[in-house]
Amino acid sequence: MPAEADAIEREKWLSAGSEITTMLLQGLPEEDVLEHIVTVAREIAHADAAALILPGLKGELIVEIVRGWGTEDILGLPMPRDGIAWTALNTGKARLVSSLADSRMVSVDEMRKYGPALYAPMGTPEKPVGVLVLLRRPGQESFISKDLERASTFADQAALALVVSEARQTQDVSKLVDERERIARDLHDLAIQQLFATGMQLEVVRRRAARGLDKAGLIAILDEALDNIDNSVREIRSVVHSLRDPDAATGLVERLRRESSLARTGLGFAPSLVITLDDRSLGVMDEDEQVIDDLVSKSLTDDVLAVCREGLANAARHAQAQSVAVRVAVTTAQAATDGVGRVDVEVEDDGIGLQFVSGRKSGTWNISARARQHGGEYSLENSPTGQGALLRWSAPLQFVRSDAANPIASESTASSAPSPDKWTYSN
Repeated sequence: MPAEADAIEREKWLSAGSEITTMLLQGLPEEDVLEHIVTVAREIAHADAAALILPGLKGELIVEIVRGWGTEDILGLPMPRDGIAWTALNTGKARLVSSLADSRMVSVDEMRKYGPALYAPMGTPEKPVGVLVLLRRPGQESFISKDLERASTFADQAALALVVSEARQTQDVSKLVDERERIARDLHDLAIQQLFATGMQLEVVRRRAARGLDKAGLIAILDEALDNIDNSVREIRSVVHSLRDPDAATGLVERLRRESSLARTGLGFAPSLVITLDDRSLGVMDEDEQVIDDLVSKSLTDDVLAVCREGLANAARHAQAQSVAVRVAVTTAQAATDGVGRVDVEVEDDGIGLQFVSGRKSGTWNISARARQHGGEYSLENSPTGQGALLRWSAPLQFVRSDAANPIASESTASSAPSPDKWTYSN
């Protein structure tokens, strides 16, 4: 094989291994990942067929996933204990077979229709995952040691990614159990105990009322009981809200990073994300991260995330861009020239621009409404660079409505989109 072609093939194997890890980190179903392992390995190795042999019930090794020529006959077959697959898995060493049709170690007739074969164990003898098998028709060129080495490295990468994914799932289950226990404690220690105490108060009222005693005292006890019921309702609502919104305890910075990572699928590449506090850029681990999370309220955090999500989605659908940059700047009241803290969002792409896209502004009314809700501003225009589009969105960190003294009026109009002159700022 020429050196250039050899380098290309080596790069394909390495890229395939990294892709498996990415798929698992994105949370794709394990079945889809396993099928992808078989498919991509067969393509890169130029094999006629590929199979993934996995541990099944009663400690057996079963041909679980197959792709390619003649594989319908081997799907679901158990592998004999003294066969090549078990040997590879138990020893952790890959095996080359010049021809399964002629091998004395093959006792499964359905496997004898294949010629050259490569067995690459996934995992270790202590932590076995399975065996990747690459197959060619009789008379085809045999696999060589270089194929064995690269397929084994790929199998090791895939196995490691699967083990890490399994560990993460176990950790997630553990967290779920801990969270359920916490909710049970919160409900018992707060809401249930409070409701129990309220029931005892009402029992006292019933007894006193039956004796016709102390009307004023009864009213006082009823008022206290009603207050306790209100507190219990608030506690229960808080618990329910935390269940409905798993991001309730997650800050702005972490959610922005997560949103940026998820956008890779739609864009085909990773957008750049720059977060600053008073013109200081945040690193991976930065104490300013907690400062930003403390400064930006929950409702404003939700809207900043929604704006970034819509901007990235529009770029993926319409921009035909090669790069997208997301910039989120938080300015404290102390650093602001007008004394008003702000959060500014920019989503800029290097695509075809607005003038060439019909319907590019779909969804932007919602972004505009979110800006008005916070007394902020929004614009979408062609990028000053002359290529692509630039979305700008900003809102003050803190604000109050001029009718805030009237809670009924505030609640009834909270979902409307008020004009900016109905808001006043405070810091």
